[in-house]
Amino acid sequence: MIDFDVLWLASAFIVTLAAMLQGITGFGFALIAIPLLLLVYDSHTAVILNMMISLVTLSVLTFRVRSLVKTNIVKNLFLGSILGIPIGIFIHLHFDVELLKLAIGIVTALSSLIMLVGFTVKMTKDKIWQTSTGIISGILTGSISMPGPPVILLLNNQKLLKDHFRATTSAFFVLAYLVSLFSLTSIGAVDLETFILSGTLIPFAILGGFLGYIIFPKVPQEKFQQGVSILVLATALYAVITALG
Repeated sequence: MIDFDVLWLASAFIVTLAAMLQGITGFGFALIAIPLLLLVYDSHTAVILNMMISLVTLSVLTFRVRSLVKTNIVKNLFLGSILGIPIGIFIHLHFDVELLKLAIGIVTALSSLIMLVGFTVKMTKDKIWQTSTGIISGILTGSISMPGPPVILLLNNQKLLKDHFRATTSAFFVLAYLVSLFSLTSIGAVDLETFILSGTLIPFAILGGFLGYIIFPKVPQEKFQQGVSILVLATALYAVITALG
């Protein structure tokens, strides 16, 4: 039974704020939602809620911007993630996820700092880079529900225009979250109450996503790329802090 109390209202506000950020960038829901939802729910519930709500809001966003999706990139990323997601779920069930978050956080923080100073790497074999990135992202999705950092670093490095950037990342994350949720549900890791709770919060997520969609055209390309780098750095620092804490 869901209690529509102060904690639920706080969750609704958190979801609205996180979805607005996701509507602007195509990612970032977990960056705001998970640490704040952990103040309200246990870690398992917070992670599953993140997956469920992100899946809905990203599906809506992807449908709106579907003509801008770079399908070849999504295809390569998704093929890699199919290999990575089962590995991530195995790690989540059998290994110390906090150590994984710490290692990933450190590497991602260094990578985002390099991006902020303007350093890029010329990638001559796009398919290999994209598939490899998809594997890493799949592992992160299955283990800690944070698929974004490697994909964001890859596409930001390639200077993808913000319209294609947002559309492509959102399309890939829909597929990654869908496979992850199906896998977790099939092994009994998702309960009915969490499904119902996510359903009560989804309208607020759609509202936030709509607000982000309106704000997006007002963000200049240069500021967008800088903002993406800062968001990835913040994600990495969050992973390090929570792993050490």
